[in-house]
Amino acid sequence: MKILHRQILKEVTLIFAVTLSSMISLIVIGRMIDLKDLFVGQNIAILDVLKTFFFLSPSFLSLVIPIACMLSIFLCFLRMATDRELTALQVSGISIRNLVLSPLIFSLAAFAITLYVSLHLISWGIDNFRKTALDMIKSQTELSVQPGVFNQFLPGIAIFAQQSDLETRSLLNIFIRDETRKDSPLNIVAPQGRIITDTRQGEIFFILEKGRIYRQDQQENTVASFAEYRLRLDLFGLIGNIELGDKDPEEMSWVELGQAKIMKEPESRTYRLIVLEQHKRFALPLACLILGFFAVPLGMTLQGVGRNWGLFLAIICFLVYYSLFTAGYSLGEVGVIPLFIALWIPNLIFLTMALAGFYFYCQGREFNIHNFITKLLRKQKDVLHSE
Repeated sequence: MKILHRQILKEVTLIFAVTLSSMISLIVIGRMIDLKDLFVGQNIAILDVLKTFFFLSPSFLSLVIPIACMLSIFLCFLRMATDRELTALQVSGISIRNLVLSPLIFSLAAFAITLYVSLHLISWGIDNFRKTALDMIKSQTELSVQPGVFNQFLPGIAIFAQQSDLETRSLLNIFIRDETRKDSPLNIVAPQGRIITDTRQGEIFFILEKGRIYRQDQQENTVASFAEYRLRLDLFGLIGNIELGDKDPEEMSWVELGQAKIMKEPESRTYRLIVLEQHKRFALPLACLILGFFAVPLGMTLQGVGRNWGLFLAIICFLVYYSLFTAGYSLGEVGVIPLFIALWIPNLIFLTMALAGFYFYCQGREFNIHNFITKLLRKQKDVLHSE
């Protein structure tokens, strides 16, 4: 039995590593598309790019680990069932009860990792991502304002400076075209100015002195003089969907969630989001255990359908779980269902199916969905011929 459990754990771990790395690669590619404005056209080192995605990875690991855990256990038992290894083990006197230990150990390890990610690493990664992104933005803003050319490293803003000093961050003979307000674009001219970066607040200012603002709108053109004018750069447009302002509940640590919950009204939407996030931090790690157990009878049931179709059907099962999870989150957010059960409904449903499957196979019964569908189609064909 020790050799058997060791081999199962070895195979499940290998499949888990391949599945997890593949999913992370796909998600990173998607995030690179979302954050293209931060990297495309910027002189950013590849090490800094990898660092930002490393800090972002905990935010989606809490969802990726449960599905990778489920698929790895499922594919292992599907292969064993397809190759008739489970049948050989049962003939040798080893029942399915004796095989539970391996998925249990692996699911517990996945549960512990996901729980640590949910309670600690998500907030740590978001905080470090913000700091790294601001450092890159600060560096690029100081270096990208090249003299004598139009700099368009920010969406909707073109900056021209005849001279620039990187040490003092001062600019001379400045022209700025601001098209962030499409209905009334601005042309700003100033003989001198400087750059100030506030990394704590996530703001970058161009402070212009003794210049003029030329505003264009549909009805008239206006000119205004100023002694000092501060142009605040929109960093949100530069870094995509990641905001640098106040944290959302999904970005907070467990301690921050508790502190924010005390400060909110129980009837408010923010309060409901905080409570849902607290339940989410435990519901997803527990999903590793439930989906891991669910994968064992599922792999036995789908024997004979082929590994590709089996993988497809397993992904469909997880999509059903995720759809129920998302629906519960949405209904809890608007207050339709109680918050303490909103995110636990899919876990309860899949736990019931897992226990039913284990009970079915522990009774010595066997259900092959491929044979069941084949017999069903054969009966239907016989009925059509008889008619």
